[in-house]
Amino acid sequence: MSNKSANFSPEWIEWESKVGIRPLLSGDAYNMRAQFEGLRQLLQSQWGEPDSGVSSTDVVTDKGIQARVYSPTASAGKKVPMGVFYHCGGYCIGSIEAEDVLVRNLCLRSQTVIISIEYRLAPEHTAPTALQDCCDATLWAIQNADKFGADCSQVYTIGPSAGAALAVSVFLKLYDGGFKNSIKGIVSMSPCWIHPDNLGEYKDQHKSFINSVGNLPVIDANSMRNFYDTYKSPLDDKYTFALGYPDLSVLPRLYLVGAELDPLRDDAVIFDKKLSDAGVDHKLKMYLGLPHVFWLFPLKASLEFFDDTAKGISYVLEK
Repeated sequence: MSNKSANFSPEWIEWESKVGIRPLLSGDAYNMRAQFEGLRQLLQSQWGEPDSGVSSTDVVTDKGIQARVYSPTASAGKKVPMGVFYHCGGYCIGSIEAEDVLVRNLCLRSQTVIISIEYRLAPEHTAPTALQDCCDATLWAIQNADKFGADCSQVYTIGPSAGAALAVSVFLKLYDGGFKNSIKGIVSMSPCWIHPDNLGEYKDQHKSFINSVGNLPVIDANSMRNFYDTYKSPLDDKYTFALGYPDLSVLPRLYLVGAELDPLRDDAVIFDKKLSDAGVDHKLKMYLGLPHVFWLFPLKASLEFFDDTAKGISYVLEK
């Protein structure tokens, strides 16, 4: 289905009509940071006060990386699973603060500790800085799980967009580094795997970039082009573009999310097929009529997404 033939959900149309904008990140990294911060402030005011069922503490890792630890208050005194969360933003924008509502909701609904990582961003810090920061912070979190009331044998990685790619890439990088049993599962929400100018073998399969420019909210093909070109990862890098990793069968159980009206929709669809071909135990949940990272917006669909993803967290930890 092409982007133009698909219809936005009535709820999304209502939100756009209410605020009078269709948000789209454009320009260079600095412009997009300013745009995203403005959107964050708008959405934060619409979400209201955070739920009291989650406590949070800001910490610093042994490598000086900022992080925020979210803990479900109902599980105080118990050892619970732990997620390590990497935020969205194309390796160039985004922050712990921008994902606060999402992480709090997932922490509450999954009853797991979640540690959100403030990895360094391009253009100040180009590839592979984001991945290395996330790997370092993940190992630190596992080593310190007991301090956070978490079970170090029940660790999953999780993130949206670039963070969804990092959730997979961190596992692969640590696996290659000898940490083969550190991460039990992965939750990857709208991952980005393919450069718009380098579709290569996926040219006939990847259609969601087509007509995205000027047609879809939040990001389009130009946004992704700017993100990738700013991050400066080689196009053959097996971690940034992990569809090219030589043996995806090493991945643990994985919960994958896609959105129909997202330029990255087909990144998820192609990854789903690659996982099936590799024999990886996984599920794909596709949300119809909704754009990239729709769950950041105060929609009923976002609440459904929170519940679905909490179940996805349970799924990746079951095996």
